[in-house]
Amino acid sequence: MEHDTDIWDIPAQGKATDVLSRAAARGDIGHAWAFVGPPDVGQEQAARAFAAAANDALDDPILLGRFMRGAHPAYREFVPTGAFHRKEDVHGQWLEAANSTVKEGRVKVLRIVAAELMNDNAANAFLKALEEPPPGTVWILDLADPEEVPDTILSRCRVVPFAAWTLDGLLALAGQLGLEGPDAALVARVAMGSPTTLRRLADPQSLEDFRTHRQWISRVRADGPGYALQATAALKAEVQRRGKAIDVEGANALESLTELYGDQPPRPVVKELEERYKRLSRAEQTITIQQALDDVVTWCRDVVVVAKGGDSGSVRNIDAMAALREDAETFSVATLLDVCDTALHTREAIEVNVKWDLAIEAFVLGAHARALAG
Repeated sequence: MEHDTDIWDIPAQGKATDVLSRAAARGDIGHAWAFVGPPDVGQEQAARAFAAAANDALDDPILLGRFMRGAHPAYREFVPTGAFHRKEDVHGQWLEAANSTVKEGRVKVLRIVAAELMNDNAANAFLKALEEPPPGTVWILDLADPEEVPDTILSRCRVVPFAAWTLDGLLALAGQLGLEGPDAALVARVAMGSPTTLRRLADPQSLEDFRTHRQWISRVRADGPGYALQATAALKAEVQRRGKAIDVEGANALESLTELYGDQPPRPVVKELEERYKRLSRAEQTITIQQALDDVVTWCRDVVVVAKGGDSGSVRNIDAMAALREDAETFSVATLLDVCDTALHTREAIEVNVKWDLAIEAFVLGAHARALAG
């Protein structure tokens, strides 16, 4: 991330950054904030900028750079370990960080990514920390769905809304990333307001993976139940590939960290970076599988829209209208809705540690049976 520009310049988030920058400027940093909105629309940059401002780092380029890279001891980020945040995470990581002493910085800013994924035990444990906040500690909770956390937690936070990107904004980003024509239109619609999703799909391999996922239902109907094994094997390869990409990203981040400090970075900073990427690597498998299921659901939704004569402007798979019409003639609406329900149940099964490859194979086989019945 470059820092010769305004750190508060976050596309589509002018209202949020105005609230945060003004609060930091007057020293009104509070003890807990809730960033409410779609994931990955600027929360990371906003949280890091807030941490930098709260620690008077805006006029020190080196110090500012450390904050904006998430590489300062006074700033920590916690992602879910698997499908949920658990009580062990709260006690073993969050509260330990909150109660620790840092040699650099006067305010610790601790960001909980996807805070709505706290299970009940984690939420109860975290509530105690909010009720008795450690001095000099600020919590930031990223919340895609605030209804998923107890009111007793949300009521103790200052709520800052974050907005989804507009379609025009996503199309502009797609152009900047070298996409054009049908590909640009597709990724902008499928991203559903998320620049992070768009950047992922801008990668040719990721876009090919997406197009493979959305064909699962029609392919298994055409090729027979043996296709379930092919789909599962391809998803395994995708999981491995994306896991390796996270590992490479972590190695590059560590190298950049060394350059940023000019010598050996502080051990706590290195440890935090290593732990962060270990968590990301573990989470990537679940994310990849869930995205594949979501891609199937998005396709089925579009087929239903076409089957019902809906507005093509609401279709996300805009590059494949002919295939959508064909599937609308092939599958009943009841079958498509049943596939969507099964995808949701499959996600839930994987979240509770059902062996994911068997779950995906069963899902595709079930789609084959439904396709024949419907």
